[in-house]
Amino acid sequence: MVKALKMKVREIAMELLDEPAGVVRMEIDAEAVQALANNIAEIGLLQPLEVRPVGERFEIVFGHRRFKAIQLLGYKKVECIVRRRDDVGTAVARASENLRRVDLTPIEEAAIYSDLHGKHDMTFEAIGKQMGKSGGVVRRRLDLLRMPPDLQKAIHRKQISISVGEELWSIGDAEGISYYLQFAIEHGVTKDVARSWAQDWKQQKRGSDSAGGERDSLASPMEVRPTYWPCDFCNGPIEVGKETVMRGCDECTEKIKAALRG
Repeated sequence: MVKALKMKVREIAMELLDEPAGVVRMEIDAEAVQALANNIAEIGLLQPLEVRPVGERFEIVFGHRRFKAIQLLGYKKVECIVRRRDDVGTAVARASENLRRVDLTPIEEAAIYSDLHGKHDMTFEAIGKQMGKSGGVVRRRLDLLRMPPDLQKAIHRKQISISVGEELWSIGDAEGISYYLQFAIEHGVTKDVARSWAQDWKQQKRGSDSAGGERDSLASPMEVRPTYWPCDFCNGPIEVGKETVMRGCDECTEKIKAALRG
């Protein structure tokens, strides 16, 4: 890895700057960029961009949103810190900077690890060491990118948690995942609830497969399901709330049971 040279600040023409190569953020909020542009117009650019030379041009390493904001303002030149970095050094530095963002989503974090692993051949353990994570955490985040797009989008938008997404993913059926994901987003559910939904789906699928027919239409998972307990006399199921309450001593209760067995 090429060692970073001493920092140098210079004005560079906007037309010579290129946006960061590789995965940085999935989305850059347009309203946030406009607010930043308004702030820069009022008080100036307080922190220069950091760039690296690539041939006759410069690639942005840090300050992508600032670059977007300055574009909105129509500036012709901008102050930049110029440092020489190789591809791996640039990717690691950019990843470290992005991971410090409080608004970074799990999917964006996964995309950063994917870039380091797939594009720069870094192992999970090496990525974890550089980013202060365990190799297991890196691997688990990368697994998110194997999920169906709808699940990834819901996790990215923080509509569901990672653990809920993992439980729904275990359904392994696009129809089932889409069905339960809708309820998870609308009502908010825990990992345990999502796990019970996945188990229900698999159970119904096994039943329909063994019967050789189609799966029955699913009831809403938000419906309250009846609870049963056994009858004291015949051990048959009684729905809770529909039982008849009787009070008796042990002797009388035994006589009733004996008469029923009669």
